[in-house]
Amino acid sequence: MTTNLDSMGYQELDPDEYSSFQKRMLRNKGGEEQRAFLASLRDNDHFIRFIEDRVKTNSGRALPTYKHKGQSIRSDSTFKELTPEHESSLYTLWQDVPPRTACRFSFWASVTLEHIRSGAVREATYLAANGGITESGEERIDIALRKHSGDERNKAIDDCVRTVFRRMSGLPSARGTRSVFVNPTFGRAWWRERIVDNVSKRKGVEDIDALGNVVRRNQQYWENLVTMMVSRGAVYGSADVQAALINELAKHLHKYEKDKPHTPLASASTLRESLRRISNSAATIELGVLSFAEIAAIINDILERVRDSHNSRKPAS
Repeated sequence: MTTNLDSMGYQELDPDEYSSFQKRMLRNKGGEEQRAFLASLRDNDHFIRFIEDRVKTNSGRALPTYKHKGQSIRSDSTFKELTPEHESSLYTLWQDVPPRTACRFSFWASVTLEHIRSGAVREATYLAANGGITESGEERIDIALRKHSGDERNKAIDDCVRTVFRRMSGLPSARGTRSVFVNPTFGRAWWRERIVDNVSKRKGVEDIDALGNVVRRNQQYWENLVTMMVSRGAVYGSADVQAALINELAKHLHKYEKDKPHTPLASASTLRESLRRISNSAATIELGVLSFAEIAAIINDILERVRDSHNSRKPAS
């Protein structure tokens, strides 16, 4: 069953039905529906049918299937955290997707399902892989389903289901809007590369590798950047402010990590402090009306003060 969008739209799961499906699947920790959902992941076709029997797909243009150098994604670890080369080539293939589409969790859900259907993502169980490198998604599912009844089993099953949704599309009902930018493998890659691409087109900025080092530093670093951009749109909604922030961070990380690999600005917690200070400065300075160079100078000054403040707290060696 399909519902027509306008001819310029992209294929996606029906947003309302998919949102309801996610909420229903999270309603009963360790319940029958969650167990059936996890069991379906063991077979790609079964998993796709499980979703499609419950959520219709809105018609539109299908996004081209991504395969890196013609090869499918064949491991949990690769799917969980795509390499910079993967992310760059993925964005090159999908750069025509408009941001209004790329911020939709139902769109990335459809993209992920199509990659599983085509074999571009070899196993649906990759969606369940978590932070550990010794436990595959398939093993995590099996362990959760084999646990004896009780709170421990119910939590393990529920945690697994939530990981699948985060990896597939984001889980905004539980993690807020930022989840779409932070959690889904394909969505996160697209947004990271879009930011790097936009900044790199400006004159006098750091090279792509240095810019990419900022957005891919680690998951929490990226999430802190996204959270501030989403929650403080009045400050960080400006393309000039975003570009200046990413470029100044790239300068600091590149400059100081040569000799001081533990520079405070490399820490996600210190980044969060810096972002708050920049946001506070916007209460007295309208950053959006300033030139790129002026914004960059203000951000650089704040970053230096935060860095120096943290360095001064370290005991002398």
